[in-house]
Amino acid sequence: MDSTDSSSPRDVARFHLKTLAKFLRTHWRPLLALAVGLLVPLFIFTKIADDVYDKEPFPLEEPLMLALHAHTSATLNHIAAFFSLLGSARGMTPLALILFFVLYRRRHRFGYFAVFTLGGLATINFLLKLFFDRPRPHLWKPFLPENDSSFPSGHSMFAAALAGTIIATLWNTRWRAPAIVLGALYVLGMMWSRVYIGVHYPTDVLGGALFSIAWVFGLTKVMHITRPAS
Repeated sequence: MDSTDSSSPRDVARFHLKTLAKFLRTHWRPLLALAVGLLVPLFIFTKIADDVYDKEPFPLEEPLMLALHAHTSATLNHIAAFFSLLGSARGMTPLALILFFVLYRRRHRFGYFAVFTLGGLATINFLLKLFFDRPRPHLWKPFLPENDSSFPSGHSMFAAALAGTIIATLWNTRWRAPAIVLGALYVLGMMWSRVYIGVHYPTDVLGGALFSIAWVFGLTKVMHITRPAS
């Protein structure tokens, strides 16, 4: 008879707890990355999307938007317009093409990765906008108006995907930390600009960025982008 058959329930529980603790000590880094890069962003996006679908109000959105609008200036208008151009089709298309050729020359898989992260996201954003069909904010007249659906923000989705793609491909280089810092500032700037202009609610930009984080993280793992070159 196996020796574990005569073990008490307390001994069995202690054994499994020790095994779980050992597993967590050994694998805590990839588990944390999975939570931060995929599970948490998808969970928050799903919560936001559910409320948007049910047309539930977000109490803090309008006060936040009005607070931003109360501090408008010509300088901030120019900055917001610059971010808006970068995140538009006119801005993203050449950026995406340049990124593809640069990454493809470095490693073919990196180029294909950019195609999936950015090209795939364009289709997903189009479908999500059709599905949710959230009206744009009408708190004031934006100086750069938009006519399509509001949720999720395409500008924020593409900004997060662009930053995530660059960060992933630089992960095993000395440029990882600068890429993370600059990428985060770029995404936050894009999110701010869309709310500042008045064409998106805060949940539009937050949901778009979070979805892209999960999308890029998932593709990074599927395509083994951060695996060191052999």
